[in-house]
This record gives sequence, structure tokens and C-alpha cells, in this order.
Amino acid sequence: MAQTECTSCNDLRNQLGLKEEDINSIQKINSRGLILAACFGGAALGISFVCIPFVLPGFRKYCLPYVPASNEQVTNVLKGLKFCDRSKRLLDIGSGDGRIVIAAAREGFNSDGIELNTVLVYYSRYSALKNGLKARFFKRDLWKFDCSPYGNIVIFGVEQMVKSVY
Repeated sequence: MAQTECTSCNDLRNQLGLKEEDINSIQKINSRGLILAACFGGAALGISFVCIPFVLPGFRKYCLPYVPASNEQVTNVLKGLKFCDRSKRLLDIGSGDGRIVIAAAREGFNSDGIELNTVLVYYSRYSALKNGLKARFFKRDLWKFDCSPYGNIVIFGVEQMVKSVY
């Protein structure tokens, strides 16, 4: 189907000295630009989606940011757990990426972690599965979670949270 153009468009094309192949090349560039913009826009949206759970804690009543435990800190927690009863379940409140729960599971504890951040819960589950461990992770509000089935509880990192729990 032939494209019909108005006389003003034809006059403008003639004044600018544009040929048909010039117009086609501009159209190709525009479609590449749109594809490129869509790719970058999709990537930006994906990154925003992943980052939102890390930003939202700042808007809660208790600001509990994700701060990953260092290897030294995990080792210190494991030293403290040597004095705990391994037959009782272990709960890490605010488990983050699951480092402490996974390390405790390696040491023979029946370990669970609770975390508000959905992305970190899924990451922790993946890490436990990848390591062949039966650690469990739950997305729960730590202020409303029933801790009574647990004989060993780890609260790590945020001083204001520890004071509020006692």
C-alpha cells in the first residue's frame, strides 16, 4: 500500500534535499533507539523492583536496615552457639541473607530465619538449597512472630532492636 503524503511534507522534503533512502535510514535509527530505550527502561524498572525492599525499612516504625554479617561476626556467633543445646530449634530474628542460619545448620542446629525483606528470604532459601541444608526462612514481621517453639534465638546487629525485644 503506497503511503500518501501531503503537499507540505513533500515541499519540506524537497527543501531539505532528503531522499527516500535518507528517510528510511532515519526511521531505522528511530526504531533502534526505541528498542534501546525499552531495554534500558526495563533494566531500570527491574533494578528499582529489587532495590525497593532495601529502601522501605527506613519508612517503618523501627528502622531495621539490612547489614550483612562479616565472616568474623558469623564465627563469633558460632562460638557463642557452642554453649547452646543443639536439640532445640534455632531462630535468627532478622536473618538477612541467611549467613548465620546457614552456618548454624552446618553445625547441626535445626535452624530457621525470619526476615521482612522478600528478596532476602528468597536469596536465603536459595543459598540453603544450594548448600544442601534444611534451614527454613520465613517472611514475617519479627514483632508478631511466635518464638515459643525455639530454644535458641539469635538477634544480631541492630542495638535498638535488641533493646525493644527485652
